[in-house]
Amino acid sequence: MLAQHPHDITLPTFRTKEVKVSVTEKQEPRTIAQTWLDKFSAVLSSGDASGIANLVHPDSWWRDYLTLTWDLRTIRSGSKITEFLAQNIQATGLTNLRLEDEGKAYAPRFQYPLEGLEWCESMFHFETKSGRGKGFIRLAQGDDGAWKAHFISTSLQELKDHEEIAGHKRPHGGNNSLDGGVIKGNWQDRRDRKKEFLDEEPDVFIVGAGQCGLNMAARLQALDMSALIIDKNPRVGDNWRFRYRTLVTHDPVQYTHMSFMPFPSNWPLFTPKDKLGDWFELYASAMELNIWLSTTIKSASYSDTDKKWTVVVTRGDGTSRILHPKDVVFCTGHAGEPKVPTFPGQEKFKGTVYHGSQHKDATLNAGDLTGKKVLVVGTGNSGHDISQNYYEAGAETVTMLQRRGTYVIQANKGLFMMHEGVYDEMGPPTEDADVYGMSLPIPVQFALNVGSTERIAAAEKENLDGLRKAGFNVDFGHDGSGIFRKYITRGGGYYIDVGASQLIIDGKIKVEQSPDGIKGFEEDGLVLADGRKLKADIVVLATGFDNMRTSVEKALGKAEADRCKDVWDLDEEGEVNAMWRPSGHPGLWFFGGSLALCRIYSRFVALQIKAKDLGLNKM
Repeated sequence: MLAQHPHDITLPTFRTKEVKVSVTEKQEPRTIAQTWLDKFSAVLSSGDASGIANLVHPDSWWRDYLTLTWDLRTIRSGSKITEFLAQNIQATGLTNLRLEDEGKAYAPRFQYPLEGLEWCESMFHFETKSGRGKGFIRLAQGDDGAWKAHFISTSLQELKDHEEIAGHKRPHGGNNSLDGGVIKGNWQDRRDRKKEFLDEEPDVFIVGAGQCGLNMAARLQALDMSALIIDKNPRVGDNWRFRYRTLVTHDPVQYTHMSFMPFPSNWPLFTPKDKLGDWFELYASAMELNIWLSTTIKSASYSDTDKKWTVVVTRGDGTSRILHPKDVVFCTGHAGEPKVPTFPGQEKFKGTVYHGSQHKDATLNAGDLTGKKVLVVGTGNSGHDISQNYYEAGAETVTMLQRRGTYVIQANKGLFMMHEGVYDEMGPPTEDADVYGMSLPIPVQFALNVGSTERIAAAEKENLDGLRKAGFNVDFGHDGSGIFRKYITRGGGYYIDVGASQLIIDGKIKVEQSPDGIKGFEEDGLVLADGRKLKADIVVLATGFDNMRTSVEKALGKAEADRCKDVWDLDEEGEVNAMWRPSGHPGLWFFGGSLALCRIYSRFVALQIKAKDLGLNKM
């Protein structure tokens, strides 16, 4: 069992003893990086992994995405890196290492992430027996003046002879004849048959047509794998359209592009939910994705013998269809089923109680709000947005009930500081930014985020001070690392401020603290654990969601769900449990996250599934 905070680390500093280097002797970053890369290449070509020990610091890290194994791995320490490489050096065939070209964003350069720590960093390109990829090295100079690796990352980007059907390999598409004869017809005729899977079984069955499912299907089809998406809603994009009326994306547009099809240059920084839903619909059409709408799963079972599923679906017209895909990808959102707590005396409450997932709009959920007292339980993104919605709709009072601290970052300040130089108008190509953004181990990102969180807090001091004065408990995490750790380990505990904070500061939305929670309900309100009573006509439980396994159990049955690991939080190495990687079930994958994470990790999940189909990834 992991300790309470197993991934707290302290980054080392180097050159604690003075190493005198004259100005004329100081090497250029390309020379430093090339020298190291040549030595690394020599170790790889020798087949003897022990040589890596001379090229890495004792406290060093290697983050590997599908290059040495068909999994997402983080290896820490020189000795473990040596062991890891020794286990995989022969089978991988890592070769043809080349530094990023001069003039590119991630060509060799010096970086100073912390006081006392200087890195020489560079992107590099490589090949393996099965594919090609991109990596990152960050070299630090030790006491003896030698530059050794502090961090190495490698991420497979494509499979040889199975590259994405895009760019130089885009399909021709200009055949005027009836390919396949009169029966198969023209492009539209073939699309109609393809969408219905009249001539084949789908290789991959995808549950959910949100950003996860759409990115996933686009990546798979670019690897020449057939994919079918089903969704319970009547239109693509309804998973956003049906959410509360005031919702907009919380990440800026430069960070949220989808695979193969970036947003136009005149797209707004933050996208209203209905506009995003329309974009999803357009994307699905442009990418020629096969989607069955108003469709649900009736039953599903996996055969370990045949290595295939038997999935029975019920379509919108009431008909059933039996499918036999090789893999199922669960793309139903970041979390599982809503966590809906119940409390003693709740049945006596004469007002309205509902979970935040059921919120559409204050007036739609509660009608005339004149004289109404609203209590929102929870202070994450949803709790803030719902509170703001009720205030602006005219409720007499709106109160947020806070049980523990919440991290707050302003969308118009800190959020842009987080992405500055990487995902902005002057940033590098998105694909390179993605490689850079996931190149550091997650625990290292936590440690580095402490400094950036402090800088953001300084820029947002007025807002944070105002919240504290209003009685709001602002929390930066036990280590001060801010939003990313809360997201990746808890899936919540933060608010990206799009206006509710000022309403709290101005006293228009009130905050009550209750560390021990709620004791129970009475007819006209609820009683807190400490005995205080809060009157309310409407109570919204913005209490979050369960583990994604609960969605699998609901859709596919307990037998299949029990084969899966719990999702989210970090494993012993510091990678996310079961998400974007083997789930524990040989034919099922969990895929969730923000628009950006869906773009980034859809590549890796698609590569894992394609490699499995080719017999390279023997699960």
